[in-house]
Amino acid sequence: MGLQADVELAPLPALPHLAASHRHLRRALAQVIRGESPDLVFVQGDTLTAYTAARAAHDAGCDVAHIEAGLRTDAVLEPFPEEWFRRRIARYACLHFAPSQSAFENLLAEGIDARSVHRVGNTGIDSLRRCLQAQSPAQLRGRRVRSTVLVTLHRRANYDRNSAIICDALADLAAARPELRFLFPVHPNPRVSAAIRRRLEAHPAFDLVEPMRYSHFIECAARAALIISDSGGIQEEAPHLGTPLLVPRINTERPECLATGFVRLVAVNRESIVRSALDALDAQRPAPLPFDERAPFGAGDAAQRIVAVLEMLLRSHANA
Repeated sequence: MGLQADVELAPLPALPHLAASHRHLRRALAQVIRGESPDLVFVQGDTLTAYTAARAAHDAGCDVAHIEAGLRTDAVLEPFPEEWFRRRIARYACLHFAPSQSAFENLLAEGIDARSVHRVGNTGIDSLRRCLQAQSPAQLRGRRVRSTVLVTLHRRANYDRNSAIICDALADLAAARPELRFLFPVHPNPRVSAAIRRRLEAHPAFDLVEPMRYSHFIECAARAALIISDSGGIQEEAPHLGTPLLVPRINTERPECLATGFVRLVAVNRESIVRSALDALDAQRPAPLPFDERAPFGAGDAAQRIVAVLEMLLRSHANA
């Protein structure tokens, strides 16, 4: 993206649990916030970093703005810890930038002041649109590789036993369709990577690779015949890429994606994953979703909309 960090925290050390990681990170962020004395602290998403930054900023008396606010599943602790983090961030924020209509409505239903909630789309779609515009015409013309399945896996709910089930299902899919090749960027977390490498590293159909640069990942996702991933962001991206996506999870915080026809939830069950993958590979797919006002996560102008809200607030404060 051509961005340069002004401050970089030291890597988070290996700690026994989330609470210890939160305490360590909160001290480090509090020190930065005290040194910078910002008027407003932006946090994005639903990570430990986002939650801890929101709490540290609130403790320091800073206003907090949350990008990607209001995403919710139907269970407070599923997926854990992301769902808990995003619900808690809403209690610290005074500005909420909702990426979709359901996110906007979720915040209002939780009693958030409507004047502080702005539906702007998701900045992830800004990045996707910018990335696709940078691709050459040759890349755009020859994008589909019918024999490639792109896989990612990183959610806490899919650690250990579930990651083993998913890997075994992928091996079954490879046996059912010998023409397929599987491109699998492996997350560095050993709770995930160990099971993946143990089951698939020696399999001739699988290419286990290091995590990719964003632009390279998007190019591979656009060219794939199928994506299998438990990621949240790829649920927004796949419909614009025209690539079907299976999500091995019990729920999603992005229900709009299911309505596009490209995204499908699938139970973490060996037979269900194989059956759903074969159905997706054989199905006729609709045209990619255009970047326009009807797109569920915006037209790719969320950053401009956020800036416009900030400028409006600054003008109103100046005139007060």
